[in-house]
Amino acid sequence: MAWKGKIFELVAAAAIAALPSVTLGVENSCVNCHQDAAFYAQYPKLYEYYQKWLVSPHEQAGVTCDQCHGGDTSAGAMEEVHAAVLPMNDERSTLYYTKQPDTCGQCHPNQRKQFVQSKHYAALMNHRTAPTCTTCHPAMSRRPELRSIVLNACSTCHAEGNSDGLPPIVDRAAEIFRKLNIVSGLLGWTREYYRSADWPEDSKARVGELEERHERILIGVHQFDLQQTETETIELLGELRDSFDAVRRANEQQAD
Repeated sequence: MAWKGKIFELVAAAAIAALPSVTLGVENSCVNCHQDAAFYAQYPKLYEYYQKWLVSPHEQAGVTCDQCHGGDTSAGAMEEVHAAVLPMNDERSTLYYTKQPDTCGQCHPNQRKQFVQSKHYAALMNHRTAPTCTTCHPAMSRRPELRSIVLNACSTCHAEGNSDGLPPIVDRAAEIFRKLNIVSGLLGWTREYYRSADWPEDSKARVGELEERHERILIGVHQFDLQQTETETIELLGELRDSFDAVRRANEQQAD
């Protein structure tokens, strides 16, 4: 049907718009060295890490290695560049697991504000086993909400029959994130559809309100309040599906 073709075109356009914009030639000694193919022979893992950075949100935002890891990017010799770089398992490192919330929070203050209110943060500060930023958000991942990451992270402590008596919420958390992924897709489609129709009536304000609710859910996720996140996600998903179905029915009627 004609409406199906139109929907496919809109979804494809939204997907293309979301592709990363790679910016090469950054004047930064980390980038200049790690992008050299000759570097791969000696340090294959670091070279691969650089390749992941090229298509990461951090590259898009202009965040380079030194801004998180430290180091002197103006130096020429590798030893000088890395003189102040500490391994992540060193308590003095800004990327030590208990320090990550403050380090990442410099660019992600809303997420940090929510995370510090969680039981996970309290456990982390007491040096107990608990997730930190990179547990759920690998620094170079474009999709931190992937179900596999949630399953692996949560199952470390919350698997069925865990020895600490923690609630077994792995499957529930994974289902919530599955719904959140659907919400993200439908929200992108909704914005693209009404934008292509020149924002009829109050559609622009309505889409803006839906996007604000989605953003509040994502920020609230960092507080690890499953009940609130689940309730708000289900409500927003229902509204987006209703909107999608209304457009589908209107297109079917036009095609008849």
